[in-house]
Amino acid sequence: MGLFDFLKREKKPRYIYSEGDLLVFFVECEKCKELFRVIVRKHSELYRTYGKGVGEYEIQKEIIGSKCQNRINIHFDLKPNYAEMDHEISGGRLLTREEYNELLNKNNS
Repeated sequence: MGLFDFLKREKKPRYIYSEGDLLVFFVECEKCKELFRVIVRKHSELYRTYGKGVGEYEIQKEIIGSKCQNRINIHFDLKPNYAEMDHEISGGRLLTREEYNELLNKNNS
């Protein structure tokens, strides 16, 4: 194990983005492939864990789209700086911003 082994590690994809007072993430339904841009307000929609959870904050969201009645459940554990520590999702898959934009452009053409 060398001093610079951290440079060789594969980077985890980034699923949650900070935009001012908002956190944004992107989801695709596993059944109908509907795309969602989910916005979370930092000051009113985050739950502080007070040491009971993995991270400092957590996000719990449930999404039901307009194309099908599939329920997508998402849970994020966040560090104090709102960086993602861990996530769980059922009923869909998380997308990076680049994947979301690519799929959105593909669907619109």
